[in-house]
Amino acid sequence: MSTPEIVARVKEAIDTWVTKDKGNLERNLHEVNASGRLTSFLIPLFSEYDVDPEYNGDMGKPNDRKALEIAKNRIREVRKKVHNDDNYECRPDIIIHKRQTNDHNLVVIEVKKDIHQQDDKDYDLIKLEHLTIDHLGNHYNYKLGVSVIIGTGQNAGKWEINYFQEGDPRQEDKLK
Repeated sequence: MSTPEIVARVKEAIDTWVTKDKGNLERNLHEVNASGRLTSFLIPLFSEYDVDPEYNGDMGKPNDRKALEIAKNRIREVRKKVHNDDNYECRPDIIIHKRQTNDHNLVVIEVKKDIHQQDDKDYDLIKLEHLTIDHLGNHYNYKLGVSVIIGTGQNAGKWEINYFQEGDPRQEDKLK
């Protein structure tokens, strides 16, 4: 599937979500509810893939749990606790992939409400950076990473999106 097609489908799902769930977004319900609802709008648009919320499985790890090997300094920048072994358990908000393999990882999505602290938003960006590369011991290599900042309260219905490819932030017109 081409990147422009992926982007168009993701945007279509977000548009549908913020239209149909504006009431929940106005009420500022939990982020897990928000990302779960977005998942439900992605599923029919990516029917040839598995669309999973909060998925932490990884057939490539001995304990079958998704984890990243991230530089300690990057984690400290956003004031998150640094683990001694540099191995960070990872449970992306939404992934579009084929289960039982890491060979068909299409999209990883992190959702944050606009009212979250900047450190939390930055941590999501670090995760997306590392989930879209195939080095530093990270083998997920998603084709596209997507950060969605969703408006809540009186900002309900508004959203912004940022993209990652090959570990780098990219503008939409620069995606491969």
